[in-house]
Amino acid sequence: MTPQAAATSGRYEAGGALRGAPGLVAVSTVLTLVMALPVLRAAGTRLIGSEIVGRHADPFIVIQQLENPRGPGVFTQPATDYLGAVIAALTGDGVVAYNALVLLSFPLACLFAYLLALRLAGSKSVAWLTGLAYGFAPYHVAHSAYHPHGAQTQWLPLYLLALWLCLGRATAGRLGLLVLSTALVVLSNFYHGLIAATLTPVALLGFWLLRRSRGTPNTHRQLMVTTGTLVAIAASGLAYVARFAGPVLRNPTAFAFDRGELALYGARWWSYWLPPVEHPLFGGWSRTAWERHGLPDVLEQQLTLSWGFILLAGVALSAFVISIRQEGRGQTGGVDSVRLDIVPTLAALAGVAFVFSLTPTGILGSLRPSGLVYHVLPMFRAYARFGLVVFLATAFLAALGAAWLSRRSRSGKILAISLVVLAAIELAPFPPFRWRDVLPTAAHRWLDDRPGPIQVLDCVSLENRAEHPSYAKFRHEIKLRGGFGDCGDPQFGLGLAARGFTHLLVRRKSPLGDWLDKRPAPTGTVQVGDFEDALLYQVQDPAPSPIRLEFTSGFHWREYLGEETYRWMSGKGILGVVNPTSVTFEAIVELRLHSFPGPRGIEVEFGQVPVTRLEVTTEPTVYTLPTLAIPSGTHTLVLRSHEPPVVADTVLANGDVRELSIAVWDIRWEPKPTAGSRR
Repeated sequence: MTPQAAATSGRYEAGGALRGAPGLVAVSTVLTLVMALPVLRAAGTRLIGSEIVGRHADPFIVIQQLENPRGPGVFTQPATDYLGAVIAALTGDGVVAYNALVLLSFPLACLFAYLLALRLAGSKSVAWLTGLAYGFAPYHVAHSAYHPHGAQTQWLPLYLLALWLCLGRATAGRLGLLVLSTALVVLSNFYHGLIAATLTPVALLGFWLLRRSRGTPNTHRQLMVTTGTLVAIAASGLAYVARFAGPVLRNPTAFAFDRGELALYGARWWSYWLPPVEHPLFGGWSRTAWERHGLPDVLEQQLTLSWGFILLAGVALSAFVISIRQEGRGQTGGVDSVRLDIVPTLAALAGVAFVFSLTPTGILGSLRPSGLVYHVLPMFRAYARFGLVVFLATAFLAALGAAWLSRRSRSGKILAISLVVLAAIELAPFPPFRWRDVLPTAAHRWLDDRPGPIQVLDCVSLENRAEHPSYAKFRHEIKLRGGFGDCGDPQFGLGLAARGFTHLLVRRKSPLGDWLDKRPAPTGTVQVGDFEDALLYQVQDPAPSPIRLEFTSGFHWREYLGEETYRWMSGKGILGVVNPTSVTFEAIVELRLHSFPGPRGIEVEFGQVPVTRLEVTTEPTVYTLPTLAIPSGTHTLVLRSHEPPVVADTVLANGDVRELSIAVWDIRWEPKPTAGSRR
């Protein structure tokens, strides 16, 4: 570096650190508000982001934690959780706090990436492009929908900036910034803390060499002071873990993920080339490509670099090689010059982060860092998140490449602009605007806006745990189908009114929803809502059946065939028969059954008393039982196959490993009070 260039650089670092930052913050804030416009219209009922891998419980668990904060523990990430809790306390709403945490991260990520690039490259144009690209990176946009902690991407570039400043002049203020930024990056998201810790040696060495090449005085001393500070921070971090998350140190295997999950949540090399799955033009093609590779959970794979940025980054690398040959160490100078001497450090950061992000599979899988680190830190699995640094470094390189091309010639400027526009088309997070309702479906929202009293039976599986936390935002009473019978039973609607239900809700994207969509409303109900994601029925049962029948145990899931529906039984099926009245009823029961794989006999018992034996054929046939007396209370109707059940695959070679005996198509009865029953 020439004395004149060094003087220019010194004046720039002293007085121009925030040059252009207010404009960048203003633009990124406007872009964030435009992206979030649908959410801002109803900040308490909508969340930012689209559910690219379906509905998960994570956001709603975080919302509950923000509304009811707890003290520090194993899973507490205080820099995010406590700030969100403060916002929730001020606004009185965890949903608003969630959205605020996510939306604030966009302009802040733009700002700190801008400042990092401005300090290192000395060019406002490079800093603007780097800041805007990093702030709205596909990784950031995708995780905003599910992981507010993962959306806190702003602290990584701030941490790198603090490292750079300390290696220039390790003053008390700069060392304080290093301590603060380290705490923020680690305590806002543990994964980002892992990333920062892993890449610090690369950044430290690269920045130190760069400082030396630029003529910074006392670089060795600055390195020693900075390294010592980092060691002290690490010791403090271990003390924090020992104090608030001691079980992690005492028994890390208790928090370990299965090693096989590293392959699911690590990056594939092509993750960086495919467009985001929510891209308005190329998203469908990208999702198809992922499905072809058998990876349904693509959230961690949203690492798109864009071909525009890849080509421009290649230009920066080529320009650096040219500058080495022609000038020794790259071009330096005024505020708008293109400093290429940062290229090797950025390339090293991108390369190391890329290798760490890959799944531990393939020929060299056992030697990949993610597999090796797992033995020490088995509580981490999503190594694809190292791709965030790959994007930051690539965007920075691309900005350098674009600036270098623009200064070469008019045609170079046109090419640079074209590639930046291409990158913007590939990466822009809108349109369409991304948001979803806090409640699971539009039917839930419609009901929530109705006056009560309303009690809804939601025919969703109890195993669908992702739904449960969001029900806290539903102001009416809602029950899941578990314990309330089989929603697909043609007679199911008859008993809903007796149990106090006013509405029945069925999801469209389900076998039951597909079946009901082509049929009249279930018996005892009338359809009142036909939504894109749900069917809604109002219970209208003025004369409910006095007897309820429930599939209790021994039956597989319900299946649908044309206009009809059935359930397979294994060796023994138990039906619950409930008489909630004080009256004894008599009923003649008709069962429509067929057997598998050939004719078979079944024994029928009611209340542990044998009733009859039926010879069931392989064609659906109606069988009539002797008259049953059904006293008050709960009873069982047992169907027991005389021959053992048969695994379907052994006969049909269809991969079905269920044990089957009898298919129950329909059960009909007409209960009547007995002459001497008490009323």
